[in-house]
Amino acid sequence: MKFTSLSFLLFFLVVYVLHWMIRGKYRLVFLFLASFVFYAAWSIPFAFHFLVIVLLNHVMNRQILKNKASIWYPISLFINFGNLFLFKYFYFLWSVLFQMTGSIWFSNDTVQSFLNSQFGFDSITLPLAISFYTFQMVAYTIDVKRGNANENPNFLQFGLFIFFFPQLVAGPIVRHGEFFYQLEVWNAKKEQLFEGYYLVFLGLFKKVVIADNLSTIIEPVFQNPNLYDGVTNGLVMFGYAARVFCDFSGYTDLARGLGKLLGINLPENFHAPYLSASVRELWTRWHMTLATWIKDYIYFPLGGSRVSEWRGYLNLVVTFTLAGFWHGANFTFIIWGFLHGFVLSLERKVEILINKQKEQKVILWKKVLGTVYTFLFFVLTIPFFNAPTVTNAFSMLFRFFTNASGERIVQIEKIIYSLLLTFLLNYLQTKLSFPRSHWSTKFSLVFLFLFSFVITVLLGYLAPGGTEFIYFQF
Repeated sequence: MKFTSLSFLLFFLVVYVLHWMIRGKYRLVFLFLASFVFYAAWSIPFAFHFLVIVLLNHVMNRQILKNKASIWYPISLFINFGNLFLFKYFYFLWSVLFQMTGSIWFSNDTVQSFLNSQFGFDSITLPLAISFYTFQMVAYTIDVKRGNANENPNFLQFGLFIFFFPQLVAGPIVRHGEFFYQLEVWNAKKEQLFEGYYLVFLGLFKKVVIADNLSTIIEPVFQNPNLYDGVTNGLVMFGYAARVFCDFSGYTDLARGLGKLLGINLPENFHAPYLSASVRELWTRWHMTLATWIKDYIYFPLGGSRVSEWRGYLNLVVTFTLAGFWHGANFTFIIWGFLHGFVLSLERKVEILINKQKEQKVILWKKVLGTVYTFLFFVLTIPFFNAPTVTNAFSMLFRFFTNASGERIVQIEKIIYSLLLTFLLNYLQTKLSFPRSHWSTKFSLVFLFLFSFVITVLLGYLAPGGTEFIYFQF
């Protein structure tokens, strides 16, 4: 069920009403079952596969909690990463081996023939949300091993922690300290419900009105950049920057809004990333729960910045290259992650050379130049994030910088307007959320009614037909 579909609206309305009618432990049971049904609506076999993985993690975590030196810790990591590798990276590895060896054993035809003869299907399907739920479970297991997670939840509590449907498919990646305590006192204040209602409509506006309308304009260029001129290739890179922010930030708003309506606060995932004055700052504001995850579970274990200077640079590059690979089994994502890690290393080197002080006074023109530089870098790495092949990505950049001739898209104004709205939305993320906490109940209700009415009208006029959220593929 898509969050933007009528079927999901009906599903959530039923869940919302029954959720607040049910009391005590039965509310936990109901919401877990509702989350399971939500996933099963995509695939019943994979829903039970997911359930088994969650059950195994719960059993192993309890054993690790009893004995930190338990052999169940490496077994748990092996099962989780093995599950992720099998479904997400198997074909990538197989294709690399085929390119290296040329052996028929590593050809797609051989794999398809084997799967068909042994299991009755000819390809491995990528389960929905596998990257997100794997990282969430691995983080909890590592925290249990480190002694940082002592909640010892029962299966229903742990199952809901992983299965909770508003954030299941594309995050935010929730940590145990942000979730379990909320199950102890499960009540929502009116301000929380008001903000949840607001976030749902804000997310719909970002996703449907902005991101979906951009998709049909820019995606054909990424698929075949050689047909289009340099201006078009450049414009669609900027257009994708608007699309990916509105799409993913919109999903996060929806997830957080739906969570608040059910009495669960989920962590913020974006905080005005396009107003960052450095790539380092960008990664404290963009997909914040992933950035925190890779910092805590990859970067710090590698030694972080507590090692030699050049080893610290290597740690950054390795960490972000792996983060790129997490996004997808394609060399494009590896290059994208490497570029971010490399530039982060350059920024750190520059800071060392100029002996930058932490308490340095912010100078406006430096802030503006830093914001321009950061956004341009983000845009110029976009071809490696969204183009289907490395060849397409390099072709887009080459045609943009050489101002190559070709076809030009005619809906340029949509990209420009969307970019302006995107920066406005980034600016709003630096302000207090709506409705404001000091507003009266009556004023908040009037604001929410008018806001939702305007968004509903815009959805009616501008909805182009839903596309999947970008991060659903990860």
